[in-house]
Amino acid sequence: MFDRRELLRFGGSAALLAWALPALGKAADLAPLMKDAEDLYKEAIVIDLLADERRDAEGLRYIQESGYTVMSTTLGTRSPESPQGSHMLNAWPRDGLIADCIAWQGFIDDHQDKLLHVTSAADIRRAKAEGKNGILLNSQNCPADGKLENIDLFHELGIRQMQLTYNERNLLGDGATERTNSGLSDFGVAVVERMNELGIMVDTSHSAWATCADAIKFSKKPPIFSHTECHAISQHPRNKPDELIKALAAKGGVMGLTTVGPMVTNDPIPATMDRFLDHVDHVVKLVGVNHVGFGTDTLIRGWPTDPKLKKETLAFYGEPYFKDSYRFRYPMGTEGMNDQHKIKYATGGLIRRGYKRDDILKILGGNWLRVIGEVVG
Repeated sequence: MFDRRELLRFGGSAALLAWALPALGKAADLAPLMKDAEDLYKEAIVIDLLADERRDAEGLRYIQESGYTVMSTTLGTRSPESPQGSHMLNAWPRDGLIADCIAWQGFIDDHQDKLLHVTSAADIRRAKAEGKNGILLNSQNCPADGKLENIDLFHELGIRQMQLTYNERNLLGDGATERTNSGLSDFGVAVVERMNELGIMVDTSHSAWATCADAIKFSKKPPIFSHTECHAISQHPRNKPDELIKALAAKGGVMGLTTVGPMVTNDPIPATMDRFLDHVDHVVKLVGVNHVGFGTDTLIRGWPTDPKLKKETLAFYGEPYFKDSYRFRYPMGTEGMNDQHKIKYATGGLIRRGYKRDDILKILGGNWLRVIGEVVG
């Protein structure tokens, strides 16, 4: 496979941790809060609804050190015979999804004392009770390939979260970077209905706004944006406008916030934790605390930050795989949220901003747990 995890070949873990707690900048005032943050973090069910890691001993160590109750990892970005980077294009190979699903399940089976394959809300509670890290499987593009029965296949393989589109148009609807902004096709509506019946979360993080609106309209169960940001704060093509956030919340959905720097801030400077928390504040003020969570869209260990890796990293996320409108720049993460403890640090930030215990527990994972219970079972 050639996917985000393969970026690790560009350098060692030390470079990937360059934006850990010491790099927070304004975080000196966080230090007195970190004891309370750690205590709250240990109590919480912590869910990152879009995160990746390598399936090896080092990756397992990062997963364990994260303290995540659940990470949702992306499957099938590329089949062995596909051209490099085709995971960014419209057709995510069906065989790649199947192979990656089997590989993850094998990795989980090999480490049953540490990992648990999550296919229900009950599994999440079990993972927390047993001190294990839950692994939820997702696809960032719908693998239906024109056949509804393929949705059943991937449900049987353990997928419980699925985006309707990636950045480009497919048979269901438009992606966020398409020239057009069309809604769901008839087939797209049928897929949403089938996902509702099976218990797969309807995710439109990468979809065009009209496709998002239709998914929210036609889904009978709470839809989600697993990893995005607020368009009112940063005008990235993948970020969601207030009217969509309101519509999502009205259906009981949750919006996960990403630490991808160009989505966190418009400014041509590194994104900061404070700017990330501005997005949390915006969602809470707009629709309430029950509709926001984390979907960091990073390797658990963080993004590469070593200047020596700049060329390779930007090439990997450049044309023809992403349009210029993505405005990727280096470094690509968020300062203070770029290692395996990113959500723990953000817990301190939430305390600093005056969020109360019960509300922080919802943001850390309680809101995702509710949706997973309502949609997946």
